[in-house]
Amino acid sequence: MLRIADWQGVSGQALQGRVPVVVLIDQEDCPYCRQAEEDFFDPILTGGEMDGRAIFGKISIDEGETILDENGNRISTREFLADYGSDFLTPTVLFLNHAKHELAERLIGMLTPDYYGYYLERAIHSAMSKV
Repeated sequence: MLRIADWQGVSGQALQGRVPVVVLIDQEDCPYCRQAEEDFFDPILTGGEMDGRAIFGKISIDEGETILDENGNRISTREFLADYGSDFLTPTVLFLNHAKHELAERLIGMLTPDYYGYYLERAIHSAMSKV
């Protein structure tokens, strides 16, 4: 899964394609983040079913990580994500439109791995219907 380093570019693609942006918020030392990526996101991305229907990426909240914001300014990823709260339990998945508005209920943590795929796909489809 690609790391989102330039929100301006991603949001432009989302606006042009009229698709949501699915953002996995992760940390380097988070085993549940690796599980979410490998067990759930990788199959979605390699399956091709979502090609052109959503943009997928991840943003790390590790110390020192930065991103270009919607104005082209380089800021910390934590500052970029401040609108969504400051204390993230990782993994968290946000379903955003081009203007950073949430389109579906976020997924926080991985409390139920057996149902995680179901909740993820349901939220992706909900976000797609609202773009």
